[in-house]
Amino acid sequence: MKTKILLITFVFAVGIISCNKKKEDTTKIVKREVVKPVVVDTLPPAPQPDPVVIEKPDNKYFLISASFTNESNAVAYKDKLTNEGFDSELIIRRSGANPDFYKVSYKGFADKEKAFNELSYEKNQPGKEDVWLLIKR
Repeated sequence: MKTKILLITFVFAVGIISCNKKKEDTTKIVKREVVKPVVVDTLPPAPQPDPVVIEKPDNKYFLISASFTNESNAVAYKDKLTNEGFDSELIIRRSGANPDFYKVSYKGFADKEKAFNELSYEKNQPGKEDVWLLIKR
């Protein structure tokens, strides 16, 4: 009987030892992520060319829509025309004919022929029969 117990103990010990041989590897596997560097374009911006300035000749011919003796009325009418999209100007002449009037133009021209053509066209439009041309000297 002692032999049997000794044999069973021996078999049992061998079984435990063989089970321990299947131990897992305790070293950890570390995955490393490879980060590629981001390349930023560092070229300086291309120089912008200087803007081309085209000098427009001063207007000498003006289509006058109305004239006023009161300056505030003239300014209000000029602002109204400007808000409607016209290139309106307030013209004050201290000499010549009618120096006491504030003239309100709604179109100006540097070219004489264009001014007279536009005057002819405008006078034929309904409601603009009283338009006249002012020539600055």
